[in-house]
Amino acid sequence: MSEFTKNKTANTFATVLIGIIVLSFMFTGYQSLQQGGGSPNAIGKVGDLPIKSEEYQQEYNRQIEFYKQMMGGEISAKQIEAMKIKESTLKNIVQRKLMVKFANDIGAYPSEEEVKTEIKTLSYFLTNGQFDINRYKSILAANKLTPSEFEADVVNQLKMKNTQTLTQAFPLSKGYLNDLQKIREQKLNAEIITVSKNNLRNFVAVSKDELAKFLTVDTNVKRLESMFKERKQSLDKPEEVKARHILLTTEGKKEADVKAAIEKIAKEVTPANFTKLADKYTEDPSGKGKGGDLGSFGRGRMVPEFDQVAFTQKPGTVSSPIKTQFGYHLLLVEKKTEGQQAVFAEYKEKFATELIQKDKVEEIKKLSVDISNNLKKALEAGNANEVKSITEKYKLQYAKGTINPLDGASNGANLSPENMKEIFSGDITKSQIHLFDDGTSMIMMKTTSATGTTETKDPAKLASENTGLKNALSKKMMDSILKKLEEDTKVKIYSNMLQE
Repeated sequence: MSEFTKNKTANTFATVLIGIIVLSFMFTGYQSLQQGGGSPNAIGKVGDLPIKSEEYQQEYNRQIEFYKQMMGGEISAKQIEAMKIKESTLKNIVQRKLMVKFANDIGAYPSEEEVKTEIKTLSYFLTNGQFDINRYKSILAANKLTPSEFEADVVNQLKMKNTQTLTQAFPLSKGYLNDLQKIREQKLNAEIITVSKNNLRNFVAVSKDELAKFLTVDTNVKRLESMFKERKQSLDKPEEVKARHILLTTEGKKEADVKAAIEKIAKEVTPANFTKLADKYTEDPSGKGKGGDLGSFGRGRMVPEFDQVAFTQKPGTVSSPIKTQFGYHLLLVEKKTEGQQAVFAEYKEKFATELIQKDKVEEIKKLSVDISNNLKKALEAGNANEVKSITEKYKLQYAKGTINPLDGASNGANLSPENMKEIFSGDITKSQIHLFDDGTSMIMMKTTSATGTTETKDPAKLASENTGLKNALSKKMMDSILKKLEEDTKVKIYSNMLQE
């Protein structure tokens, strides 16, 4: 999607900033925080470092956008809950705060010159390749940030960068690296199935009688009404339009020339030839080769000038030139879908089923045991079709990969040091079945030997692998430091935002 669709004002940053600078955006979407202490703008603290509501919202938005792109569209409230996006948002922020705390402890402070250089090289503060102080101030003002607040954020990001540089520079002997390389070569092939017990409740049956009985209790109905109220915004179907556009940018050009060019195109374009001419003329990189396609979007997703035309224009027609901060646009609205308000009656039984299933602890426990037993039999027998059938039926995560004692699982499976010890303590030349259960999830795994002949490595390849080892050790060192800091640091969250 073009960059202009991610902005709402003439001086607003991109929704997701790629790189070292992580800004505290204006708090625009999360209205249910209930603070219980701290500063008026804080939702919690990590030691003495506050967690700002803006920080939470920005990280939350970043993760939502990431999953939208990964999944190819909008994600529902149920998917947000299943993927634990709120929890991972908070975890990421806590980890960053702990790293800043560690940087403070070891004195990894950036110099004033480093801070200035970092800010002056950020592309959104440049005009014709040069730092523009007026643009800098206006963009910060549009995001309700003072220069001192923004510069404090930059200082913290540079502290983290300096800390990572220090851990990566930690000296390691050649002998130590050789020993680590031998450990890494203790590699196993693995089939790994991850079972979330929370998701298994969706497969526990609820009878009509159970549902009817549950709905006769007034307190249960009030719980359902509360759930509906909390989720209604995500359940409502917003008004949407499907559209295409042709954009001529004004940056670095004379506006009068761009205006004349778009007016000339406007005389040529029709609904029938719009796609073809968009590929020819548009200067929006994401629309080139796609006929200027913007997909479907709701109100407020576009800049105001564009949004106004998109939702008032008759479908099947081409607009007059529209001026925005990005340049001049021609817009073809292909389809308009009216919004629809969610109704409690339509969701009452669904939510009731969800609550009943959640309380069926014994049934969920029995189901998880049955699944693990059936998976074990299928894996032991090498019955790939049965493994596939079980994983698809219960929507389990299945992956093949490798495991070694140094890097863990190549597919990112969350294995603890105790799990790794169990895997490599036996005879790794033989096939093994392992089951790890932490109470909330299970990992079922079949391992087989991946040991082959030891190859003679050329110096360049060995040097490359040693660099990889150093980076892996640096990450493990930082993970260990952060884990220890988390154990020793008081973390307080004032809001109830992660509660159901």
